[in-house]
Amino acid sequence: MEILTGFLTGFATGVFITWFPGMLNMQAVATAVRVGRRRAYLFSTGLAVVIGAQTTLAVLFADVLTRNPQTIASIKSWAIPMLLILAVVFTWKGFRARAARKADVERPYKGGPFWRGMMMSAANVLNIPFVFALAGWMVADGYLSREFPPRLFFVPGTALGALLVFFLYARLADWISRNAAYFTRNINFFLGGFFVLLAVVQAVRVW
Repeated sequence: MEILTGFLTGFATGVFITWFPGMLNMQAVATAVRVGRRRAYLFSTGLAVVIGAQTTLAVLFADVLTRNPQTIASIKSWAIPMLLILAVVFTWKGFRARAARKADVERPYKGGPFWRGMMMSAANVLNIPFVFALAGWMVADGYLSREFPPRLFFVPGTALGALLVFFLYARLADWISRNAAYFTRNINFFLGGFFVLLAVVQAVRVW
């Protein structure tokens, strides 16, 4: 029973951390609109695989992270320049996309969607301390057992919950694009600003 509880708790966690519009699910939408649902599903699978790996680090090695708090501090500090780099990249992509629309030029989609999804998700390193804190709270309050098997099944549950949400965003991509046209056209600028905001918040928390 504890194993099933661990899996369902992980599933709920995966849905919770990906439900609201953000960098990853909106990129799934952009991929579906640009190159179709099939590639968007592959992209989403890449996203979910890395979230599962990040959850493994956060949950299965929680004791190591607890004994070495400087590890979390290092992750948070390293995240700041990475977020700023991503802000510059997405802002640059936004200007390129705007210029391409004005010139009526369709830029080719390069690279495999699965690997693009994995790289995009890997850049979101803040998932590790976030899931670590969330899992720690659930263990402390008794929602997740301290035993190894329930924590092990928490990992695929989280990945599957996230995958379901990403698939849902990809499935509804056309509707989201029609009803949020301004947002989807300028998503790179929004993401760039979002990364700057995250970098500032992270810097305040670190220093």
